[in-house]
Amino acid sequence: MRAIEYILFVGSLLVAGLVILALVWSSDQPYRDLARDNGVDHLVLVVPNGTRTVDLESAVAMHHQWATYETGGTNDPPAFEPQFFTDDEYAHMADVRRVFDGAKLLVPLGLVVIIVRLQRARARSSRDMWTLVRNGSLAAVAVVALIGIVATFAFDPLFLAFHYVFFPQGNFLFPADSNLIRLYPDWYWQGVTLRVGVSFIAIALVLAALGHLRLERRLP
Repeated sequence: MRAIEYILFVGSLLVAGLVILALVWSSDQPYRDLARDNGVDHLVLVVPNGTRTVDLESAVAMHHQWATYETGGTNDPPAFEPQFFTDDEYAHMADVRRVFDGAKLLVPLGLVVIIVRLQRARARSSRDMWTLVRNGSLAAVAVVALIGIVATFAFDPLFLAFHYVFFPQGNFLFPADSNLIRLYPDWYWQGVTLRVGVSFIAIALVLAALGHLRLERRLP
């Protein structure tokens, strides 16, 4: 039963925390900062009659429209003039929105599970509850750190595997001149993934430290 308790706590902490942080880091400023960090001040996008250069703030505006749609801020996908994105790219972004919709439903469920597990541990003793907080948070840190280590050496295969799991229909594979890939190149995904992982680890370590300090008080 204790093993199940830890599995539920750690799993819920991972799901709720990572989804919330993914939403936080999908905002405009992280995109702008990542572009600047990578020396990007413009994008070259493909249009029917050739290419068009858009400055960084225009790219951020495009990202804002896509992010607002994907995270449920608007019901309609963004429209651009000229038409920068193909029907296949729109279809994939609609699938991304559905994944976000499902993920957002898991956040309150995860928080409820965390609260219930803490309450049940507290019913046994304060020490059991804070032990769960400390050890469960450290276990979550270990999981995210392990994924981060793997991503450091094999980001592309891991990123591809993620897409095959969540988009088994395979409509995330685009040609090299895809404007969606140009808007969201490797530096964006690597940077956002790093920020989500580091911020989750930082928060989980704070929780673990809090649990440890409470246990040091020799609770019953």
